[in-house]
Amino acid sequence: MKPRGVIVSVVSSASFAAFSYLAVKAEPLDGIQVWGWRTLITVPGILFLLAISGRWFWFSGELKRVIARPTKLFAYAFTTPMLAFQMWLFGWAPQTGHALEVTLGYFLLPLMMVLIGSLIFKEHLSRLSAVATGIAILAVLYEIWRSGGIGWPTLAVALGYPAYFVIRRVFETDGVGALAWEMTLSTPIAMWTIARGAGLSTVVTTPRLAFVLLLAGGVSIIGMVTYVMAAKELPYTLFGLLSYVEPVLVTGVAIVIGERIASDQWPTFIGIWLAVIVLAGDGVLALVKHRRFAFPHIRPWRRRRPRKHPNERHSWQRFTRPRKRNAQ
Repeated sequence: MKPRGVIVSVVSSASFAAFSYLAVKAEPLDGIQVWGWRTLITVPGILFLLAISGRWFWFSGELKRVIARPTKLFAYAFTTPMLAFQMWLFGWAPQTGHALEVTLGYFLLPLMMVLIGSLIFKEHLSRLSAVATGIAILAVLYEIWRSGGIGWPTLAVALGYPAYFVIRRVFETDGVGALAWEMTLSTPIAMWTIARGAGLSTVVTTPRLAFVLLLAGGVSIIGMVTYVMAAKELPYTLFGLLSYVEPVLVTGVAIVIGERIASDQWPTFIGIWLAVIVLAGDGVLALVKHRRFAFPHIRPWRRRRPRKHPNERHSWQRFTRPRKRNAQ
């Protein structure tokens, strides 16, 4: 483990929390327009960084894999709009007073990933993971009893993201290159949302707003790049533990911008936080015991690529290297 891995992971979480705060400062633009500008700024930035870092084959290699296996397009037909929806939700929620509901969804997300990993992928579920899942279920049942249901922003994160991850894993589109393609495919719609109405003219004639959007796009790029760096340098379990920093920071942002937890809603949040603490404790034990398994991290976009041939400089050369014919 490299010490800088912890630093870049915290920077990633802080960047996403900062974007949540900047989304509020982007008014009078609505959530869909904020998403459009974020996408339009982030996509070129990500592609530029892939190019200058020698990782362009992540992007080009994914295209080759889709051409070789066209059924992957079914995955993109779901994951592209789902990722766009989640990015829109993350910017819309702070503007409309739903940041705490979205944050609750992000706290529930790793617990849902543990449950799905156990039920669908038959992954090992430790005793502490089972306890944490049980506590979370009780908290959710209390919230349903208290308010008659769970807010749709919470469900959108807690159920939408797991479905997104499952589809990516099943169709093997869970790499960084696939993430870049999902955002790239959303660019035409992002441009349309920017052009509609008076959003474009408002940004052009308001230097303060243009600066906020550029800053929001910049922190979004930093967040995604440092997230990938942390995923590469940190052990899986520690990376999962540090992923909880983001919803904690976003909760702080929600309180700063004026949202408050209702007195009768505290048991829900306390229950979810307790479940997260138990799950984090399971991760600490996994680190101490050097277990090879652990709970899934919050947004597992990255997957390990097959080992490259010793003579290959980049993995895309696997697709151009002639195959050896079997001896007759």
